[in-house]
Amino acid sequence: MGKRYAIATTDAEAAALTVSELNQQIAFAKHQSWPMIKPVLLAALICAAPVCPSSAQDVKVSVDMMGIGGMSCAHWQSTQAHRSEGTVWIYGFWTGLNYVASASEQTETKVDTAVIVAEVKKTCAQRPSQVLATAVWTTYLDLNKR
Repeated sequence: MGKRYAIATTDAEAAALTVSELNQQIAFAKHQSWPMIKPVLLAALICAAPVCPSSAQDVKVSVDMMGIGGMSCAHWQSTQAHRSEGTVWIYGFWTGLNYVASASEQTETKVDTAVIVAEVKKTCAQRPSQVLATAVWTTYLDLNKR
């Protein structure tokens, strides 16, 4: 499992800053975090939506998917290079899902990386033509129920 990181600022550090310095830091933080707000909010809405459908395949979401995650499960499994690329993509996507879950005060799906890939392979085996991202999302939701 990955490591958790948190940025801690003590009251003493904050008190030592002048109002001007504090305002500059706040403005900088807002500027730096703005590009993240839109995707995080979108993902939070997706995660917070009631899970009424029987599986993630029943939910229609339009996302500008990047990388091998937008390809089929069959494509992911077609060569060793694609399997390696897809596995790295899965770890990143899973981390993003956990990030959004944590940021929106939901339960993260904490599973060993080997289990994640094995479970995604099982999901892909059921429908090889599905998009890898859909298979990962389905697996994430299924493992979160356990």
